[in-house]
Order: sequence, then C-alpha cells, then structure tokens
Amino acid sequence: MTLRKALIIEDDSKIRMLFKRLLEKKFRLEVSEAVDGQHALEVLKNIAPDIIFLDIGMPRMNGVEFLAALRQTDEVTPVVVLTSFNSKEFVEKMVGLGISGFIIKTDFVVSLEERIYEIFQKISPAYPQ
Repeated sequence: MTLRKALIIEDDSKIRMLFKRLLEKKFRLEVSEAVDGQHALEVLKNIAPDIIFLDIGMPRMNGVEFLAALRQTDEVTPVVVLTSFNSKEFVEKMVGLGISGFIIKTDFVVSLEERIYEIFQKISPAYPQ
C-alpha cells in the first residue's frame, strides 16, 4: 500500500507543524490536521487518510476516546500514537485498541536535538560540545 494522505491529531501546534513538515517533505504525504479527537472526527467526514498520527493527551476528546470511536467504523486505517507515556501497561492497552505503532515524544525530541547539533557541527566545527 502506498501512503498518500496522513492525518495528524495533536493539540500542540509546534509538534503538529513539525510532524506536518516532516511528512510532507520527507515522505511526500498530503497532510490534514486536527487539534483533538472531536475535531478529527469532523475532519474524517471529508478525507480518508492512509495513516493517522494520534496524540493521547488532548482536550475535549483525548486520543484513547478518539481511537475507540474510530475503531467502531474503521478497523483498518493504521494509527501511530504520539505520546509521552512509556509504560508497558499503556502500550499493551493501546495495542489492544488497534494501533500500528507508537512514537515516544521525549525520544523524538532527543533525536531531533541530536540531529540539529550535528548540523551545527558541520556549519561551525567550533560549536561547543
């Protein structure tokens, strides 16, 4: 299956923008956005994404509630959870709800920071270690 459309459901506008840019530029996806689960259900009336990136902690309708609502009508669209939670119980619960994978936000931020540092080193080798 060739992925063409993605939906990012994330209340933090900076994280949403960062993911959107990455998905558009690196993976050439057409990206739609929603600020919470309730907004995402409205967006889904107009698009059929090939993959969904889902935050858990959001206002109005959180990611767990959204995923439960989604799976009532759509059991196949891959969902990747974006979360700060990293407990075995949480991951098992989310897998039980039908996620395809998860990204720990703290790991993402750390790897992004390392990548930026590498770029700074190339531009200016004297950049402090």
